[in-house]
Amino acid sequence: MPSLAARLAVPAAALLLLLAAPAPASGANFTCSTVGATCQSAMGYAVPNATTYGDLAARFNTTTTLAELLSANDLPTSTPGSTPIAAKATVRVPYPCLCGSNGVGQSEPGPIYVVQPLDGLDAIARNDFDAFVTYQEIADANGIKNVNLIEVGQKLKIPLPCTCDTVDGNRVMHYAYSVAKGDEVSAIAAKFGVDQQTLLTLNHIADPKSLLQGQILDVPLPVCQSSISNTSADSNLLVPNGTYALTAQNCIQCSCSANNYQQLNCTPVQGNTRCPPVQPCTGGLNLGQITNGTGCESMMCAYSGYTNNKSSLSIHTSLVHANEPGCQKGGAARSEFAGSMWRVSVISFHMVLMLMRFL
Repeated sequence: MPSLAARLAVPAAALLLLLAAPAPASGANFTCSTVGATCQSAMGYAVPNATTYGDLAARFNTTTTLAELLSANDLPTSTPGSTPIAAKATVRVPYPCLCGSNGVGQSEPGPIYVVQPLDGLDAIARNDFDAFVTYQEIADANGIKNVNLIEVGQKLKIPLPCTCDTVDGNRVMHYAYSVAKGDEVSAIAAKFGVDQQTLLTLNHIADPKSLLQGQILDVPLPVCQSSISNTSADSNLLVPNGTYALTAQNCIQCSCSANNYQQLNCTPVQGNTRCPPVQPCTGGLNLGQITNGTGCESMMCAYSGYTNNKSSLSIHTSLVHANEPGCQKGGAARSEFAGSMWRVSVISFHMVLMLMRFL
Protein backbone atom coordinates (compact mmCIF):
# COMPACT_ATOMS: atom_id res chain seq x y z
CA MET A 1 0.00 0.00 0.00
CA PRO A 2 1.55 3.37 -1.01
CA SER A 3 2.38 5.76 1.83
CA LEU A 4 0.35 8.91 2.40
CA ALA A 5 3.18 10.98 0.90
CA ALA A 6 3.17 8.83 -2.21
CA ARG A 7 -0.59 9.13 -2.54
CA LEU A 8 -0.64 12.92 -2.29
CA ALA A 9 0.55 13.71 -5.79
CA VAL A 10 -0.28 17.43 -5.47
CA PRO A 11 1.41 19.01 -2.44
CA ALA A 12 0.05 22.22 -0.89
CA ALA A 13 2.32 24.56 -2.88
CA ALA A 14 1.44 22.85 -6.12
CA LEU A 15 -2.24 22.99 -5.24
CA LEU A 16 -2.07 26.76 -4.77
CA LEU A 17 -0.35 27.01 -8.17
CA LEU A 18 -3.09 24.88 -9.71
CA LEU A 19 -5.79 27.14 -8.31
CA ALA A 20 -4.01 30.34 -9.37
CA ALA A 21 -3.15 29.27 -12.93
CA PRO A 22 -5.75 29.70 -15.67
CA ALA A 23 -7.32 26.42 -16.77
CA PRO A 24 -6.30 25.22 -20.22
CA ALA A 25 -8.92 25.32 -22.96
CA SER A 26 -11.15 22.26 -23.04
CA GLY A 27 -11.58 20.12 -26.12
CA ALA A 28 -15.28 19.63 -25.30
CA ASN A 29 -16.25 21.58 -28.44
CA PHE A 30 -15.31 18.45 -30.43
CA THR A 31 -18.91 17.25 -30.38
CA CYS A 32 -20.11 14.03 -32.01
CA SER A 33 -23.54 13.56 -33.56
CA THR A 34 -23.30 9.78 -34.03
CA VAL A 35 -22.78 7.82 -30.82
CA GLY A 36 -20.36 4.92 -31.29
CA ALA A 37 -18.81 6.26 -34.50
CA THR A 38 -15.07 5.64 -34.87
CA CYS A 39 -12.46 7.33 -37.05
CA GLN A 40 -8.91 8.65 -37.10
CA SER A 41 -8.14 12.06 -35.65
CA ALA A 42 -4.92 13.95 -34.91
CA MET A 43 -3.41 16.77 -32.87
CA GLY A 44 -0.55 19.23 -33.34
CA TYR A 45 1.65 18.33 -30.35
CA ALA A 46 4.37 20.80 -29.35
CA VAL A 47 7.18 18.64 -27.93
CA PRO A 48 8.10 20.12 -24.49
CA ASN A 49 11.67 18.78 -24.50
CA ALA A 50 13.99 17.29 -27.11
CA THR A 51 13.01 13.67 -27.74
CA THR A 52 12.81 11.03 -30.49
CA TYR A 53 9.98 9.64 -32.60
CA GLY A 54 10.29 6.35 -30.78
CA ASP A 55 9.92 8.00 -27.37
CA LEU A 56 7.01 10.08 -28.61
CA ALA A 57 5.25 6.94 -29.86
CA ALA A 58 5.80 5.43 -26.40
CA ARG A 59 4.22 8.48 -24.76
CA PHE A 60 1.06 8.03 -26.84
CA ASN A 61 1.41 4.21 -26.48
CA THR A 62 -2.02 2.56 -26.87
CA THR A 63 -3.21 5.04 -29.51
CA THR A 64 -0.25 5.69 -31.81
CA THR A 65 2.46 3.44 -33.26
CA LEU A 66 5.81 4.59 -34.63
CA ALA A 67 4.66 3.73 -38.17
CA GLU A 68 1.52 5.87 -37.75
CA LEU A 69 3.57 8.74 -36.35
CA LEU A 70 5.93 8.60 -39.34
CA SER A 71 3.09 8.45 -41.88
CA ALA A 72 1.21 11.37 -40.29
CA ASN A 73 4.35 13.50 -40.66
CA ASP A 74 5.13 12.22 -44.17
CA LEU A 75 8.42 10.62 -43.11
CA PRO A 76 9.79 7.52 -44.89
CA THR A 77 8.74 4.19 -43.39
CA SER A 78 12.44 3.41 -42.94
CA THR A 79 12.93 6.35 -40.53
CA PRO A 80 14.44 4.95 -37.30
CA GLY A 81 12.72 5.56 -33.99
CA SER A 82 15.91 7.18 -32.73
CA THR A 83 15.41 10.12 -35.11
CA PRO A 84 15.55 13.24 -32.92
CA ILE A 85 12.79 15.82 -32.48
CA ALA A 86 13.83 19.30 -31.34
CA ALA A 87 12.23 20.86 -28.27
CA LYS A 88 9.11 22.94 -29.05
CA ALA A 89 8.78 21.37 -32.52
CA THR A 90 5.18 20.63 -33.47
CA VAL A 91 4.53 17.04 -34.49
CA ARG A 92 1.28 15.71 -35.92
CA VAL A 93 0.13 12.87 -33.65
CA PRO A 94 -2.68 10.63 -35.00
CA TYR A 95 -4.98 8.59 -32.78
CA PRO A 96 -8.27 6.66 -33.04
CA CYS A 97 -11.43 8.47 -31.97
CA LEU A 98 -14.65 7.20 -30.43
CA CYS A 99 -17.84 9.28 -30.22
CA GLY A 100 -19.21 8.80 -26.70
CA SER A 101 -22.76 8.65 -25.42
CA ASN A 102 -22.33 12.16 -23.98
CA GLY A 103 -22.01 13.59 -27.49
CA VAL A 104 -18.28 14.30 -27.12
CA GLY A 105 -15.44 12.51 -28.91
CA GLN A 106 -12.37 11.18 -27.10
CA SER A 107 -9.28 9.20 -28.05
CA GLU A 108 -9.76 5.47 -27.54
CA PRO A 109 -8.35 3.47 -25.80
CA GLY A 110 -5.84 5.96 -24.42
CA PRO A 111 -3.11 7.00 -24.33
CA ILE A 112 -2.29 5.65 -20.89
CA TYR A 113 -0.12 7.69 -18.52
CA VAL A 114 1.60 6.17 -15.46
CA VAL A 115 1.66 8.57 -12.49
CA GLN A 116 5.15 9.58 -11.32
CA PRO A 117 6.20 10.93 -7.86
CA LEU A 118 4.93 14.50 -7.23
CA ASP A 119 2.69 14.35 -10.29
CA GLY A 120 -0.59 16.27 -10.32
CA LEU A 121 -3.44 16.00 -12.80
CA ASP A 122 -3.02 19.61 -13.91
CA ALA A 123 0.73 19.18 -14.44
CA ILE A 124 0.12 15.99 -16.45
CA ALA A 125 -2.45 17.78 -18.62
CA ARG A 126 -0.22 20.81 -19.23
CA ASN A 127 3.32 19.44 -19.29
CA ASP A 128 2.86 15.99 -20.76
CA PHE A 129 -0.09 16.54 -23.09
CA ASP A 130 0.31 20.20 -24.04
CA ALA A 131 -3.01 21.25 -22.41
CA PHE A 132 -5.07 19.49 -25.09
CA VAL A 133 -6.98 18.06 -22.14
CA THR A 134 -7.89 19.52 -18.75
CA TYR A 135 -7.22 17.97 -15.34
CA GLN A 136 -10.98 17.72 -14.79
CA GLU A 137 -11.43 15.79 -18.05
CA ILE A 138 -8.69 13.37 -16.96
CA ALA A 139 -10.41 12.97 -13.60
CA ASP A 140 -13.80 12.32 -15.22
CA ALA A 141 -12.33 9.76 -17.66
CA ASN A 142 -10.80 7.82 -14.77
CA GLY A 143 -13.56 8.17 -12.17
CA ILE A 144 -11.35 10.27 -9.84
CA LYS A 145 -13.48 12.12 -7.29
CA ASN A 146 -10.65 14.01 -5.54
CA VAL A 147 -8.50 15.66 -8.23
CA ASN A 148 -5.74 16.27 -5.66
CA LEU A 149 -5.38 12.64 -4.72
CA ILE A 150 -3.71 10.22 -7.15
CA GLU A 151 -1.27 7.37 -6.54
CA VAL A 152 2.24 6.86 -7.84
CA GLY A 153 2.08 4.07 -10.45
CA GLN A 154 -1.61 4.65 -11.10
CA LYS A 155 -2.55 4.28 -14.79
CA LEU A 156 -4.58 7.15 -16.19
CA LYS A 157 -6.47 7.24 -19.47
CA ILE A 158 -5.89 10.55 -21.26
CA PRO A 159 -9.05 11.61 -23.20
CA LEU A 160 -7.68 13.61 -26.16
CA PRO A 161 -10.26 15.68 -28.07
CA CYS A 162 -11.67 14.42 -31.38
CA THR A 163 -14.81 13.84 -33.44
CA CYS A 164 -15.93 11.82 -36.45
CA ASP A 165 -18.59 14.21 -37.77
CA THR A 166 -18.70 15.24 -41.41
CA VAL A 167 -18.38 18.96 -42.20
CA ASP A 168 -20.66 20.49 -44.83
CA GLY A 169 -21.44 16.94 -45.93
CA ASN A 170 -17.78 16.07 -46.52
CA ARG A 171 -15.57 13.54 -44.74
CA VAL A 172 -12.65 15.24 -43.00
CA MET A 173 -9.96 14.44 -40.46
CA HIS A 174 -10.53 16.53 -37.36
CA TYR A 175 -7.25 18.05 -36.19
CA ALA A 176 -6.87 19.50 -32.69
CA TYR A 177 -4.88 22.74 -32.96
CA SER A 178 -3.53 24.81 -30.06
CA VAL A 179 -3.69 28.53 -30.76
CA ALA A 180 -0.24 30.13 -30.60
CA LYS A 181 0.56 33.70 -29.61
CA GLY A 182 -0.34 36.05 -32.46
CA ASP A 183 -2.42 33.49 -34.36
CA GLU A 184 -5.30 34.76 -36.48
CA VAL A 185 -8.26 32.74 -37.73
CA SER A 186 -7.56 33.70 -41.34
CA ALA A 187 -3.94 32.52 -41.12
CA ILE A 188 -4.91 29.23 -39.45
CA ALA A 189 -7.56 28.58 -42.12
CA ALA A 190 -5.08 29.33 -44.92
CA LYS A 191 -2.40 27.14 -43.35
CA PHE A 192 -4.62 24.06 -43.32
CA GLY A 193 -6.64 24.74 -46.48
CA VAL A 194 -9.89 25.26 -44.58
CA ASP A 195 -12.64 27.80 -45.21
CA GLN A 196 -12.44 30.55 -42.60
CA GLN A 197 -16.19 30.72 -41.99
CA THR A 198 -16.32 26.94 -41.58
CA LEU A 199 -13.57 27.16 -38.95
CA LEU A 200 -15.46 29.89 -37.08
CA THR A 201 -18.79 28.07 -37.19
CA LEU A 202 -17.36 24.70 -36.19
CA ASN A 203 -15.67 26.22 -33.12
CA HIS A 204 -18.59 28.50 -32.17
CA ILE A 205 -16.45 31.63 -32.57
CA ALA A 206 -18.51 34.79 -33.08
CA ASP A 207 -15.59 37.22 -33.16
CA PRO A 208 -12.40 36.18 -35.04
CA LYS A 209 -10.43 38.58 -32.82
CA SER A 210 -11.44 36.70 -29.67
CA LEU A 211 -8.89 33.87 -30.09
CA LEU A 212 -6.94 33.07 -26.92
CA GLN A 213 -3.46 31.60 -26.71
CA GLY A 214 -3.77 27.92 -25.81
CA GLN A 215 -7.35 27.68 -27.08
CA ILE A 216 -8.00 24.31 -28.70
CA LEU A 217 -9.55 24.53 -32.15
CA ASP A 218 -11.21 21.80 -34.19
CA VAL A 219 -9.65 22.11 -37.66
CA PRO A 220 -11.40 19.93 -40.31
CA LEU A 221 -8.58 18.81 -42.60
CA PRO A 222 -9.71 17.98 -46.17
CA VAL A 223 -8.91 14.39 -47.17
CA CYS A 224 -8.49 12.61 -50.50
CA GLN A 225 -11.48 10.86 -52.05
CA SER A 226 -11.60 7.13 -51.36
CA SER A 227 -13.06 4.11 -53.20
CA ILE A 228 -12.82 1.83 -50.16
CA SER A 229 -15.92 -0.31 -49.65
CA ASN A 230 -18.12 0.30 -46.61
CA THR A 231 -17.70 -3.38 -45.72
CA SER A 232 -13.90 -3.16 -45.52
CA ALA A 233 -12.24 -2.97 -42.10
CA ASP A 234 -10.56 0.29 -43.13
CA SER A 235 -13.67 1.94 -44.57
CA ASN A 236 -13.09 5.00 -42.37
CA LEU A 237 -9.52 5.55 -43.61
CA LEU A 238 -8.85 9.31 -43.72
CA VAL A 239 -5.71 10.62 -45.41
CA PRO A 240 -5.14 14.42 -45.40
CA ASN A 241 -3.03 16.23 -47.95
CA GLY A 242 0.73 15.74 -47.60
CA THR A 243 0.46 12.51 -45.60
CA TYR A 244 0.18 8.77 -46.21
CA ALA A 245 -1.27 5.79 -44.38
CA LEU A 246 -0.46 2.09 -44.19
CA THR A 247 -3.47 -0.19 -44.36
CA ALA A 248 -4.51 -3.77 -45.20
CA GLN A 249 -2.17 -5.07 -42.50
CA ASN A 250 0.66 -2.83 -43.75
CA CYS A 251 0.42 -4.28 -47.26
CA ILE A 252 -0.94 -1.12 -48.91
CA GLN A 253 0.37 2.44 -48.71
CA CYS A 254 -2.10 5.22 -49.56
CA SER A 255 -1.08 8.83 -50.00
CA CYS A 256 -2.81 12.14 -50.59
CA SER A 257 -0.57 14.62 -52.34
CA ALA A 258 -2.88 16.41 -54.78
CA ASN A 259 -3.78 19.97 -53.84
CA ASN A 260 -7.30 19.44 -55.16
CA TYR A 261 -7.80 16.25 -53.12
CA GLN A 262 -8.34 13.86 -55.99
CA GLN A 263 -8.59 10.08 -55.78
CA LEU A 264 -6.54 8.49 -53.00
CA ASN A 265 -3.38 7.01 -54.51
CA CYS A 266 -2.60 3.53 -53.15
CA THR A 267 0.24 1.18 -54.07
CA PRO A 268 1.49 -2.19 -52.73
CA VAL A 269 4.16 -1.98 -50.03
CA GLN A 270 7.40 -3.34 -51.44
CA GLY A 271 9.43 -5.94 -49.54
CA ASN A 272 6.65 -7.24 -47.28
CA THR A 273 6.72 -10.98 -47.98
CA ARG A 274 3.59 -11.61 -45.88
CA CYS A 275 1.40 -9.69 -48.33
CA PRO A 276 -0.60 -11.48 -51.03
CA PRO A 277 -0.41 -10.34 -54.67
CA VAL A 278 -2.90 -7.61 -55.56
CA GLN A 279 -5.31 -8.61 -58.31
CA PRO A 280 -5.32 -6.17 -61.26
CA CYS A 281 -8.40 -4.24 -62.32
CA THR A 282 -10.45 -4.93 -65.43
CA GLY A 283 -8.31 -4.52 -68.52
CA GLY A 284 -5.12 -5.61 -66.75
CA LEU A 285 -4.51 -2.27 -65.04
CA ASN A 286 -2.42 -2.70 -61.85
CA LEU A 287 -3.14 -0.96 -58.55
CA GLY A 288 -2.24 2.73 -58.81
CA GLN A 289 -1.95 2.76 -62.60
CA ILE A 290 -3.92 5.24 -64.72
CA THR A 291 -5.15 4.79 -68.29
CA ASN A 292 -4.20 7.18 -71.05
CA GLY A 293 -6.85 9.82 -71.48
CA THR A 294 -7.81 13.35 -70.61
CA GLY A 295 -10.30 14.73 -68.12
CA CYS A 296 -13.09 12.37 -67.14
CA GLU A 297 -11.96 9.74 -69.69
CA SER A 298 -8.90 8.87 -67.57
CA MET A 299 -9.43 5.79 -65.38
CA MET A 300 -7.46 4.56 -62.36
CA CYS A 301 -7.08 1.17 -60.69
CA ALA A 302 -7.93 2.13 -57.11
CA TYR A 303 -7.69 0.32 -53.78
CA SER A 304 -11.19 -0.67 -52.59
CA GLY A 305 -10.45 -2.43 -49.28
CA TYR A 306 -9.47 -5.83 -47.92
CA THR A 307 -10.92 -8.91 -46.28
CA ASN A 308 -9.15 -11.16 -43.81
CA ASN A 309 -10.76 -14.56 -43.37
CA LYS A 310 -8.79 -16.50 -40.77
CA SER A 311 -5.28 -16.58 -42.24
CA SER A 312 -6.24 -15.51 -45.76
CA LEU A 313 -5.79 -11.84 -46.63
CA SER A 314 -7.39 -10.56 -49.84
CA ILE A 315 -6.80 -7.07 -51.25
CA HIS A 316 -9.48 -5.65 -53.55
CA THR A 317 -9.36 -3.10 -56.36
CA SER A 318 -11.86 -1.27 -58.56
CA LEU A 319 -11.73 0.89 -61.67
CA VAL A 320 -12.69 4.54 -61.01
CA HIS A 321 -12.36 7.94 -62.66
CA ALA A 322 -8.81 9.14 -61.99
CA ASN A 323 -10.10 12.68 -61.64
CA GLU A 324 -13.55 11.90 -60.29
CA PRO A 325 -13.83 14.85 -57.85
CA GLY A 326 -12.67 17.19 -60.61
CA CYS A 327 -15.26 15.74 -62.99
CA GLN A 328 -17.99 16.27 -60.43
CA LYS A 329 -16.85 19.81 -59.74
CA GLY A 330 -16.65 20.51 -63.45
CA GLY A 331 -20.23 19.34 -63.95
CA ALA A 332 -21.38 21.35 -60.95
CA ALA A 333 -19.51 24.38 -62.23
CA ARG A 334 -21.15 24.07 -65.64
CA SER A 335 -24.59 23.78 -64.05
CA GLU A 336 -23.92 26.74 -61.79
CA PHE A 337 -22.68 28.78 -64.75
CA ALA A 338 -25.76 27.88 -66.80
CA GLY A 339 -28.01 28.79 -63.87
CA SER A 340 -26.22 32.11 -63.42
CA MET A 341 -26.62 32.94 -67.10
CA TRP A 342 -30.33 32.11 -66.88
CA ARG A 343 -30.74 34.40 -63.87
CA VAL A 344 -28.89 37.22 -65.66
CA SER A 345 -31.17 36.82 -68.70
CA VAL A 346 -34.31 36.97 -66.56
CA ILE A 347 -33.12 40.05 -64.68
CA SER A 348 -32.15 41.79 -67.94
CA PHE A 349 -35.58 41.03 -69.43
CA HIS A 350 -37.37 42.58 -66.42
CA MET A 351 -35.11 45.63 -66.52
CA VAL A 352 -36.01 46.19 -70.20
CA LEU A 353 -39.74 45.94 -69.39
CA MET A 354 -39.39 48.46 -66.56
CA LEU A 355 -37.47 50.85 -68.79
CA MET A 356 -40.13 50.62 -71.53
CA ARG A 357 -42.89 51.29 -68.96
CA PHE A 358 -41.01 54.31 -67.65
CA LEU A 359 -40.58 55.73 -71.17
